[in-house]
Amino acid sequence: MVALYPVQDVFVRGEISPRLHARASLDLYRAALSKCENLITLPHGGIRKRGGTYFAGEVKDSSKRVRLIPFVFSADQAYAIELGDFYLRVYAYGARVATVEVVTPWPEQVLSELQFYQSADVMWIVHGDYQTRTLTRLAHDSWEIAVYGIEDGPYLVEDTQGTTLKPADTGGIVPVMTSNTTPSGEVSNSYASVDAYKSFTRVAGDWVNSGFTSDLMTTTYMLPTGQTAVVDGYSVQAPATARSASQHPPAWAFEGYDGSTWISLDTRDSETFTAGERKYFNFENSSAFEGFRIRGTATGTAPDGSDASGMGQITFHRSADTQTPFNLVASSTTGINGGDGFKASDVGRPIRLLGIDNKWRWAEIKSRVSATTVTIVIHDQALPDTSRISRWRLGAWSGEEGWPDTVTIFEERLVFGKETRINGSKTGAFETFTQGEKDDDALEFLQAGGGQQNDIVWLADVDGALAIATAGGIRSLSGAGIDEALTPSSFKNKKSRTHGAARIRPADAAASFLYVTSSRMSIAEMVQNQSGRFSSDDVGQVSEHIPKKGVINLAYQNDPDPILWFPLDNGEMGGFTHQPSQEVRGMHRHRIGGSFDGSEWGIVESAIVTPGLSGADDVWLIVKRTINGATKRYIEVMQEAFEYREIETAFQVDCGLSYSGTATNSVTGVDHLEGETVDVLADGKVYKGLPVSGGTVTLPGGATAGVWHVGLPFASGADTLELDVGGRDGSMMGRRKKVSAVILSLFETDTSGLRIQSMQRGRWETVKVPTIVPADGKAHLFTGNIQVLVDDSWEGQGRVTIAHDNPTPFTLRAMTPVFEGSP
Repeated sequence: MVALYPVQDVFVRGEISPRLHARASLDLYRAALSKCENLITLPHGGIRKRGGTYFAGEVKDSSKRVRLIPFVFSADQAYAIELGDFYLRVYAYGARVATVEVVTPWPEQVLSELQFYQSADVMWIVHGDYQTRTLTRLAHDSWEIAVYGIEDGPYLVEDTQGTTLKPADTGGIVPVMTSNTTPSGEVSNSYASVDAYKSFTRVAGDWVNSGFTSDLMTTTYMLPTGQTAVVDGYSVQAPATARSASQHPPAWAFEGYDGSTWISLDTRDSETFTAGERKYFNFENSSAFEGFRIRGTATGTAPDGSDASGMGQITFHRSADTQTPFNLVASSTTGINGGDGFKASDVGRPIRLLGIDNKWRWAEIKSRVSATTVTIVIHDQALPDTSRISRWRLGAWSGEEGWPDTVTIFEERLVFGKETRINGSKTGAFETFTQGEKDDDALEFLQAGGGQQNDIVWLADVDGALAIATAGGIRSLSGAGIDEALTPSSFKNKKSRTHGAARIRPADAAASFLYVTSSRMSIAEMVQNQSGRFSSDDVGQVSEHIPKKGVINLAYQNDPDPILWFPLDNGEMGGFTHQPSQEVRGMHRHRIGGSFDGSEWGIVESAIVTPGLSGADDVWLIVKRTINGATKRYIEVMQEAFEYREIETAFQVDCGLSYSGTATNSVTGVDHLEGETVDVLADGKVYKGLPVSGGTVTLPGGATAGVWHVGLPFASGADTLELDVGGRDGSMMGRRKKVSAVILSLFETDTSGLRIQSMQRGRWETVKVPTIVPADGKAHLFTGNIQVLVDDSWEGQGRVTIAHDNPTPFTLRAMTPVFEGSP
């Protein structure tokens, strides 16, 4: 028989499904392994041992599940948030930030269901059963959780069942005046008119002659002595006839009196009015004043030849923050919360009211008095009067209706999703949901999920379209034209041929967009075609057995290698090296060192990625283990895989710590691994199986070292597929074959940690690996080819297993088995 030397110099398909172990005709077969554990498939073609994990700290309560979320302000200001049972803590670059701990409203049971989106120093966190919160970074060591306050909406459909609402007040500062001084305060104008008060009668036909041609004219209201008010809006109404409307001043200043000086709060110019037209004006103000006035210039000659100028009706809006809440009484409970009437959960809920001036205003419910009565404050503008309101809309989000459970930012709008409904804020104003027809007004889509009634599970900006994910598939929402912005009047909602999605945050993986399908057992890649429609493919189909264990979450690492990380229900962590432009798509599995309740590895419960200080991304993990008989949950950071450095810097242990300083025989501070046995790389020398006692690890034989890396051991392993090359009459699959040697092309590898096994007499046996042991006892990093002689048996099918179990580096560039096969 002739010896064959088939080289495998590419492993970019990683660990493939057992279903494909006989599909040697596929091109991917020669770039795949039957096992790829604790190894990363590299874009260059080889496989490399992953870095170890650095111990950052124990969670607040190890008996309860926690979750990590990333908070990334910039490349050099990145945080990992420990989100636990009614609390959060903050970590950065491998350590906890001071003693930061913030109370939150979310119990352990709902943490995995929270969705979030961050912009600059603010993150919005949503859940359907909890009012939306903002997490704000005030400073590096100062963080705040607050209820997210919204303005004017969104709302349910308008009530049509006949219930009316009666307000007890208007939200203004001026009562209905019956003279210049009654019932309270004092009205005056520049014309010294005894009828000056008629600008505050709330009667549309009333108006007051306030000045003559080119005169400086004013209309003033002074509050009762000793009183002040904060005003942030006003309205003016022209007289009811065309003649008198033309005499309304076109320019004016709105001013407040602070006891000694009139201060301008708002100015207007070139305003024109039709008969009876009312205009509304708002401005920012938080200062209280004793009185307010409108000061303008008289208009000049009126159409009838007169030279008098007139002022119609005026309202001043008291800032909602300073209003005393007043009653809003419903005529019945019909149409309110399904006929149940107002509820305690309505506190904080907005309600939209249409006044007799045909303007919608929004009010905020401050308290519940009864099923038919609540107290409110009026925002934006004062009501014209206290007459019954027949047209109204309750807020769409409340404790009764539920809250948004998906969130993103799209085209400078904050966008929330709830069931099949999407609400986008006003452009650039994330608290404002006032709807309208202007391009920058807030927008609403009630059937955003399409024909099927599947709830929205996440929202994302994908290639210029708003991706709306449901269990039935993903739709795209965008402007009507090419490169046209999404607006209330310009939109298209397209169906796509995509897999359904799970309620798991997707990952923007640079060149593509990845998400978990509705079963949580596969990962799909979404792309957009020229028509703007999405399509998706199962990227892990060739390695379907890995995500089938149940994906918990996705975290994408861009640097140093493009890898998607995903914890699995069985506690393993999946990895997916993903570089489509180079046809690199390889999955690998990782078992973090340690054990838990019968599992031979530490249980990874959460993973996120943030930028690291070195320029490479940090991969943060929550790992659950049994330590010294107790359940522990630790926060750990995966270290960069070893490359181009000195052996002393290699960090190839899990849940580990490092020491650098004066050479010593023992190190302390390893209390988190009390009772465990650990591996140590000390000044480049390997020590295995050392006990931790009293938080201390001691080197045997009185040895000392100045640089230590101490932690739980883990082994990496690669199993090859059955060889299928060289058959003169077809495939070699299933035929008898045996390996006589394996040539390994290694890069910066400690060969003393290599373990090669072959099938010998029906079982896997370890064979001798040539190893270099330097005189100084340090691990030697070898780059080049080594040949390992194998005493294989015919039943081995030409397979070998490769493992590395030292706390030192290992990179395999290529492998060439030397084998013989049956003819």
